[in-house]
Amino acid sequence: MKNIRLFHQIFLAALCIILGGILAGSWYGTRIIHSFYYEQIRKDIGHRALLLRPHILYLLDRDDSSLQEFCRRSGRAAATRITVIRGDGTVLADSNENPARMDNHATRPEVRMALAGGTGSSLRYSRTLSRNMLYVAIPLFAKTPARGILRLSVPATALDAVLADIGRKIIYSTLTIALLAAWLSYLLARRISRPLEEMQRGAGLLAAGKTDHPISLGGQRVAREIADLAQALNTMGAQIHARIRTIIQQHNELEAVFSSMTDGVLAIGTNHTVIRVNRAAASLFHVDGAAVQGRPMEGVIRNPALQSYLAASLADEGPNKKEFHIRDNGRELNLRLHSVPLFDGENQRMGSLVIINNLTRINRLENIRQDFVANVSHELKTPVTAIRGYVETLLDGAIEDPETAQRFLRIIDRQGKRLDALVDDLLTLARIEDSSSISENALEPAHIAPIIEAAIQTCQIRADRKKVGVELRCPDELSCPVNPSMLEQALINLLSNAINYSPAKSRVRVVAAAQRDGRGKKVIAIDVVDQGPGIASEHHERIFERFYRCDRARSRAEGGTGLGLAIVKHVAQAHGGEVCLESRPGHGSRFTLILPVS
Repeated sequence: MKNIRLFHQIFLAALCIILGGILAGSWYGTRIIHSFYYEQIRKDIGHRALLLRPHILYLLDRDDSSLQEFCRRSGRAAATRITVIRGDGTVLADSNENPARMDNHATRPEVRMALAGGTGSSLRYSRTLSRNMLYVAIPLFAKTPARGILRLSVPATALDAVLADIGRKIIYSTLTIALLAAWLSYLLARRISRPLEEMQRGAGLLAAGKTDHPISLGGQRVAREIADLAQALNTMGAQIHARIRTIIQQHNELEAVFSSMTDGVLAIGTNHTVIRVNRAAASLFHVDGAAVQGRPMEGVIRNPALQSYLAASLADEGPNKKEFHIRDNGRELNLRLHSVPLFDGENQRMGSLVIINNLTRINRLENIRQDFVANVSHELKTPVTAIRGYVETLLDGAIEDPETAQRFLRIIDRQGKRLDALVDDLLTLARIEDSSSISENALEPAHIAPIIEAAIQTCQIRADRKKVGVELRCPDELSCPVNPSMLEQALINLLSNAINYSPAKSRVRVVAAAQRDGRGKKVIAIDVVDQGPGIASEHHERIFERFYRCDRARSRAEGGTGLGLAIVKHVAQAHGGEVCLESRPGHGSRFTLILPVS
């Protein structure tokens, strides 16, 4: 059943009641007026009949022609039809017609009532005159009314006209009152329904979650019950708003904690569907955290071993922990999964909560640490072993031979310098990586050309000794935020490698220019290009690792420590940039140091 608005219910009900009352009153009033006017005319005609009755009785005993003539003259003078009827219904005289041609009037209603001794009246259509007539009949003889009847009649046209005029006035009045009633009903319905509509609108906003929109009746004079209801709704809305804010705040706090966890969190239901997954777990399994909610876990986690573990965790009543070594898109992942039962607010089992610890990076860092310690130990132990061996040889008597002693001391000096260079590079690398030295490494705007020139001057002696020319192309106005000492150290390392690996009488080019990177940002690229033997592509990915060497024998022969390019990489990262390599065997190498301008 279709519901109807309260406004329409009130408006239509009030309008129907008022119009019904008006129509009923108009109809009843019209009937009263009609009866009253009819009765007044009937009495007036009756009084006329009483005035004419003596004359009729006087002429009745004479000849019929005198009676007929009297009726004709009197009827015309009074604009009234006068008819004299014998007791048997025969018309004796009539003011308008020939009595001889008239029907017997014994059956006429007014005649029958008059023959009974009373005053008879009737309003009906006259076939003789072809119009409505009002008839009033009285007995001529009080004691013997059956002897004769005097009947007077007048046209009902005047009565109809008067009644029609009264009816028109009543209709106009009724319409006016109806319009006024409709307007008043509209105002009444609006006054009653508007506060309720405002409360309905407020309740709708409250149901939609907009609890900060109180119901305002706009200062309207409303019933106390409606005002109390609006106040109760506002109070309820304020309480709901406060509770929702508390819930939202708690939800946001929990969501922030849940999303910010570095460990993956996966909640699965007893029906093997994903209830919730945080950002870390979604990233680990390469899925959209919001899109996989409600989906079967078998469609989210494709690894059979993990699926078996998750299925087993749903059957376990207690915590369960296990480590997995899986392969994902060509990479090795070391995961530790810890599952516990998950219960709802009624302490009913709803699934399992699984915490996923990704140990891959930790294990990789541990391997890097072990490799670093091993490499450092090896690199430090080599010169130390050489120094100790030659010192022991000198102590065993070789110092007595001046030529041998001089040669051993030169070797010891060279190994000591190598050890010193290795320690310096380790300290430089540690200083760059140390977050506590960030204030020392603060970047400041500086021109690039003077820094490159200083690095070239530092390496010039080595270049001259090997007869390698160094060519510089750098605009004087080129500048960006840098740490001059760190940038100079990186350039020295790149230039040293380029000079060391370039053949004699070759050239090393240093080119600096402003460019745009792949994201459209302005950067400065410093290229160090040599004509050395080049580097095979399989070494490009690891060339910037600590102590990584493409050719260990040649690197040691050139006196390198294996940390130079690692220092360059960390200097670039400290500036927010990067270092790139382009090289292939037999065509030299191009190292590009990219520094952001802003």
